Amino acid sequence: MVIVLVMYSDKVKFKRILFSPHNHITMQKLIIPLIACFMFCATVASAQMFKIGPKVGIGATVKNLEAATADGSDNLNDKFKQANVSTQVGAFLRLKVLGFFVQPELMVTSLKDLDIPFMFGAKLGPVRAMAGPYIRMAFDREALTNAEERETMLQSAKYGYQAGLGLDLGKRIVIDLRYEGNFTGSSANVLGADRPFDSGDPQVILTLGYSLTGGGKK
Repeated sequence: MVIVLVMYSDKVKFKRILFSPHNHITMQKLIIPLIACFMFCATVASAQMFKIGPKVGIGATVKNLEAATADGSDNLNDKFKQANVSTQVGAFLRLKVLGFFVQPELMVTSLKDLDIPFMFGAKLGPVRAMAGPYIRMAFDREALTNAEERETMLQSAKYGYQAGLGLDLGKRIVIDLRYEGNFTGSSANVLGADRPFDSGDPQVILTLGYSLTGGGKK
């Protein structure tokens, strides 16, 4: 009972912090509730309900992929360079709820951006269909120890969306293919605060994950 009350309190505090119109938020207050959420799921949820583990991937903008495809060269290395492929590394958690699933992630892209997608979806036969928003911030290692750098990093947050399909191979291998796009306009007012939209080029992202839990039936 004490654990449940503590987790409920952390969730309420996290919502207030994340959507504060004054953006008075610190990295500790952002990360601690998220870690607590991961620990809570790992502790009180059955392994039949969730998957959690590391994830790696690659991404490229649609524009660069089209240019690489149109290139008449047969050299795959040249095409790879022309596509200007980015790399991703991070972790994911997938929680099943009433036939649907929620999948938050923490991904660092080419050591430049910290991406936090929140995917929602359902299983359609062997395939998972998903969509959801993401938050992108300029990644800075110094933000872990420097308060000013943390504030700068948090103020750089921009929002977009991802949508795609996924496939689980066995109980542990997780493959996702997604399209990442931008919302219409430059920003939106949410709970009294202006939320700027990401203006980067749309891209395609392919990721491979490994679940540290069995996750029950596929």
